[in-house]
Amino acid sequence: MTLSSLTSIMLSASSGMRAAQVGLDIVSRNVSNASTDGYTRKSVNLESRIVGFQGQGVMTGEVERQVNKSLQREIRRGQSIGESLRAREEFLGRLELAFGSPGDGGSIASQLGDLGNAFRSLVSQPDSGTHQQSTLAAARSYSDSVKGLSTTIQGLRLDADQTIAVTVTTINSTLQQIDDLNRLIVQAKGLGQSTADLEDKRDLQLGVLSKNIDVTTFERNTGEVWILTAAGRQLLDGTPTQLSFNQSSTMNPSMSYANGTIGGVEIGGTDITAEIHGGRLRGLFDVRDGLMDNAQTQLDELSARVAQNFALADLDLYDYAATETVITGNTTTAAASAAATSFDVTSVAGLSTGMLLRFANYGATYTITGIAGLTVSIQPSTGGSIGLDADVPSGTKMIFAAAPSAASVGFSSRMAVNPDVETAPWRMRDGTSVASISTVSQDNTVPRAIVDAFERVQSFSAAAGLGPGATLTGYAGALIATQAGQRAVASDSLQSQDALTGQIENRFKSDSGVNVDRELALMIEIQNSYASSARVLQAVRDMFDELMRTAG
Repeated sequence: MTLSSLTSIMLSASSGMRAAQVGLDIVSRNVSNASTDGYTRKSVNLESRIVGFQGQGVMTGEVERQVNKSLQREIRRGQSIGESLRAREEFLGRLELAFGSPGDGGSIASQLGDLGNAFRSLVSQPDSGTHQQSTLAAARSYSDSVKGLSTTIQGLRLDADQTIAVTVTTINSTLQQIDDLNRLIVQAKGLGQSTADLEDKRDLQLGVLSKNIDVTTFERNTGEVWILTAAGRQLLDGTPTQLSFNQSSTMNPSMSYANGTIGGVEIGGTDITAEIHGGRLRGLFDVRDGLMDNAQTQLDELSARVAQNFALADLDLYDYAATETVITGNTTTAAASAAATSFDVTSVAGLSTGMLLRFANYGATYTITGIAGLTVSIQPSTGGSIGLDADVPSGTKMIFAAAPSAASVGFSSRMAVNPDVETAPWRMRDGTSVASISTVSQDNTVPRAIVDAFERVQSFSAAAGLGPGATLTGYAGALIATQAGQRAVASDSLQSQDALTGQIENRFKSDSGVNVDRELALMIEIQNSYASSARVLQAVRDMFDELMRTAG
């Protein structure tokens, strides 16, 4: 064997040992980082070293990541959807807790039921000062509960608004970190160095970004990542784009994104809120401008309809007249027969279509459908009958009350017992249209009319989303059940999405994560390779020694 042959063998064995050392280093890094968040398995490619058309051992290539890009995109998409659902579920859970369940003693449904029962007791003893005071206390308790719920809803909206501001700050910070990593990766590639660990760190930040806002990413040949919103607006292309958001310091029912009193997320002065379809931002906007706004609308509908019904019973218990039109003292000018769809009144001043009316001593309510001169056309506010339910004598007194309108937005936030009733509890029996206390102590006309209002099916605005007809307490129960139902749907959706994303993550970890058992087996294989190369190298050294002795 020639000296050159021995030299070639020695170089090959040495390169094999060096390759084994690099492999052992990578395996040890993989094992030590097996539990590190965002770390992906690393490997090194081995290539034959050719010198002068002859093999001269092995050389190591660049350290590479084992990453399934397709699964990674699906994980980010799933996390984006999941975080949107998580924000909804979190806030709906807090709202459900505030509303309680219909059977809870402190719920608005129970307290409204207690108020109805108080008036039932007052019907039997209308002259009892004790009953009047206890009914007044029930009225206060109900309005306080309603106001408390409204305060909670607006507090949740403000909390969501403030969390949006924090999330926007996080997004801007994350974009800057990704941009910094982009620069390091481009620089490392230019120097021929491995970028695997830097890419792991960047992927971790891309995951944070995807959880907060839905994005699309592209990787350039230089190694840097280009980021767009789902709608195609640039977030990072050489320089990160900053999102902006004007945080609100207060929140009330009249404030909304639609009317411009609270803001959205902007890029360079352009509002992109409607273009955001995923991530925590989407969920928070859904909470602030949808779910909580709807809950406030439903609560306002209930509280305003309760107040309207009291006003129609001639007891403006919650000062409905301060918000909507209430007219008392008008009378019919001629008798009207049952089933009649129109009748004449002494005056139409202040009347308008859509207003509800009730005749004194009659339980039914009607809706004004038309006004022609002094003739008023009506239809029953609920039910399938046509016209009046009973004959109405000439001179019958009427009470008109307008339906809740835009003026009633936030009615529940200011709902309180009418000061005129607070200072004169006898009005719980006699009503608010009279100037002084009645001399007929056993007159229970007003309390009876209120009990009738509690027992009949009411008309509610379908726009509130809880159905067009229900009793007052039934509508309150539906309002509570709706919040619980929305929370349950959000929770189920979140669990399903988390389970799906979890399955994809497990698949990704199987493909791209570190399997310690596999790494340890590979370590043994590399150690054996190293030992083999060492034995070859030792044999070559022995041969060199023998040649030296022979030559000597």
